[in-house]
Amino acid sequence: MKLRRIFFIFFILALLSSCAVLWAEEELPIDFERYSERVLIVKCGKFYMDQVIAIATQKGIVMIDTGKSPTLSTEYRKIIEREFGRKDFSYVINTHYHFDHTDGNQVFSEAEIIAHENSPERMRQFDGRRQDFIASRESAMEQWKNQLKALDPNSQEAQRLREIIISQPIMLDDLANNYILTLPTITFSDRMSLDLGDITLNLIYFGQGRHTGDDIIIHCPEEKLLFTGDIFFRGSFSIAFSAQFDAPRWIEVMNDLLEDEKEIDWVYDTHNGRMPVKFISLWRDYLVDMWEGLNAAKKEGLSFEEVQDRFSYDKKFAYLEQSGLDKEQLRREHQQNLRFTWMRVLEQQSAATLLEQIISESGIKSALEKYREIRSKKEQKYYFDETEFNGLGYRLLNGKRIPEAIEVFKINIEMYPESWNVYDSLAEAYMQNGQNDLAVEYYQKSLKLNPQNTNAVDMLQRIKKKKLGTVPLLSPIS
Repeated sequence: MKLRRIFFIFFILALLSSCAVLWAEEELPIDFERYSERVLIVKCGKFYMDQVIAIATQKGIVMIDTGKSPTLSTEYRKIIEREFGRKDFSYVINTHYHFDHTDGNQVFSEAEIIAHENSPERMRQFDGRRQDFIASRESAMEQWKNQLKALDPNSQEAQRLREIIISQPIMLDDLANNYILTLPTITFSDRMSLDLGDITLNLIYFGQGRHTGDDIIIHCPEEKLLFTGDIFFRGSFSIAFSAQFDAPRWIEVMNDLLEDEKEIDWVYDTHNGRMPVKFISLWRDYLVDMWEGLNAAKKEGLSFEEVQDRFSYDKKFAYLEQSGLDKEQLRREHQQNLRFTWMRVLEQQSAATLLEQIISESGIKSALEKYREIRSKKEQKYYFDETEFNGLGYRLLNGKRIPEAIEVFKINIEMYPESWNVYDSLAEAYMQNGQNDLAVEYYQKSLKLNPQNTNAVDMLQRIKKKKLGTVPLLSPIS
């Protein structure tokens, strides 16, 4: 397997964005790796990769994802054309709708673009809020730079963050000035097979709840490769991003793919390179054990406390250490997975979604009454999730509905009093409302729980230095 590297020097960043000047002399590596004569992996960055796959077939070159920036994707295309000695791009396959997988579609506009049927509308929605996204990322740049100052410059975390900071201005400039919404031309709902002469690509919809809900997996049996987009990440054993995940569908898909593990040598995700098939088969086994075990526990009428004891990490799931991940990390993730899976088994509904609907229809007072009713009755019909309530709070904050956002963040503190992040969010809302004394109080509480919260340190310094009183300090971002 041959690996080559070139360096894309970002001197042009000074022309693209004022925030890029500090980073104009930085280098961001573009690597390309020949997996085989027919498969080329092109990636920008070493610690946070923007990665695309090109497959040379008898019926043209097939791209799997196209990257986060048309400018970068143009460089990828040059490398692919040079390495393969051809320019006949026949298909693009988007693993899901996210900008860092589809924004380069326009660079391959002559090709048919394939995605799940849910993807086009979600791409349109992103295009509609593109300016808001640009503004939020520009604000986030300042926070990332402050975080970077607090890190060991040689640490992997610092190098990853540095690469994000370097690449953001060129991506944002593309979104503002060069981006053309380029939608899929072919969609499917369940499965699709591409016969490309000497290569077959089997496209399979993964199901709801793991990532974006339009995620697909691509299997190339001739090369014994599996391409999974953002569904799997070798650094984590988390199960779901949403409590309403479709575990039966996931198990069905995984069982079909892994029926004979010898048919797959390697799995490629988008941002982290490749992983052995054993990693995702271990993930599948874990999901099956959790799903079947908790469904049996539900039939027995067990409480969650009893479930936690019976399905503890040490009693049931120490085999996850075969993954090579840190034992304490696996324990923490298992606790979250156990709670999410139990909520799914009980078919619970999101309390945050319910309250958001009530706020929209009847106002915050009615929503708070419903919240107190649910809490007093301890209804198992609803679940409370910190991330979902934080998202609701920021949607209200971004919509200038600051008093409602404050009440939602207060709920999160009541539910998760040991989480530093919920105090940080409430402090930001108070700051937006001109209540700087309360902002200081809650930033300090956040820092007490997490002394590494550099955002809180920065905000406290701004409040102290500028003495702004009722003047908001920054635009809210989620």
